[in-house]
Amino acid sequence: MYWSARRGVKDFILQRATAVVLTLYTGLVLSFFLFSSAIDYTNFIAFFGNPAMKVASSLAILSTIGHAWVGLWTIGTDYIQPGHWGLPDYAEKIRLGYQLGCVLIMGIYFAAALKVIW
Repeated sequence: MYWSARRGVKDFILQRATAVVLTLYTGLVLSFFLFSSAIDYTNFIAFFGNPAMKVASSLAILSTIGHAWVGLWTIGTDYIQPGHWGLPDYAEKIRLGYQLGCVLIMGIYFAAALKVIW
């Protein structure tokens, strides 16, 4: 049995929870742009430099990664398997490489985002 089989409910909950976080974060950022009396460099830096906004941005980055992981994992397990697209019997190794590549890219994304935020 594949190591991460039977995790559908957890993935469903993670996908929905991260979507809620991202929706709230989007609303927060949009409210700044829509209701700010003057949008200039000073106000922009003050808004995104606020520690609460830094935490919210970090949470949004984590949510983006969690949300993306569920989608990418689903794509990998659905489409990278023996018999699909003429893949040979070592499709499991190809899928593992794909997933490791996804984790590496998301790790780089996370580190770069935290460096920019903090």
